[in-house]
Amino acid sequence: MSNETSSVCPVCGGLLNYRDSRSRIMKASGGISSWILIRRLKCGGCRKLHNELPDVLTPYKHYASEIIEDVADGAVTADDPATEDYPCEATMERWKGWIDRNILRIDGMLKSVGYRLLDFSEQLLKSGISLLMELREAGAGWLGTVLRLIYNSGGFLPP
Repeated sequence: MSNETSSVCPVCGGLLNYRDSRSRIMKASGGISSWILIRRLKCGGCRKLHNELPDVLTPYKHYASEIIEDVADGAVTADDPATEDYPCEATMERWKGWIDRNILRIDGMLKSVGYRLLDFSEQLLKSGISLLMELREAGAGWLGTVLRLIYNSGGFLPP
């Protein structure tokens, strides 16, 4: 882990500086649990702390983003014998509900981030195009990408 400045604060735009690290559990496929060291960064402007989560982790969830993504896409179901080490059916349903409840919020945040930071056109903001659906259709890794864009730009999805 490096102690260098990472990026800008999503709250105030101040510089984020390394403060310390902490462990975070991650449950992966096959029922394997591991501990991941994540950096905590402190803003020099507003003094807020931020956890720097890698794409493999989802905020407020213990399971790897890949598993949550596979459940949301229907690639993993509670009926599959190969998923006996995965979470229970109720947890899978909660994850699907979490994505479904936040689809409009995610699309709005993706368009906002695209407009503010990536110079997307105003025309895209007004269009009915779902950036979330475009990312999902592009293939694996969409959940990590979406969460990184939302959280690193100061956005938040209710758990």
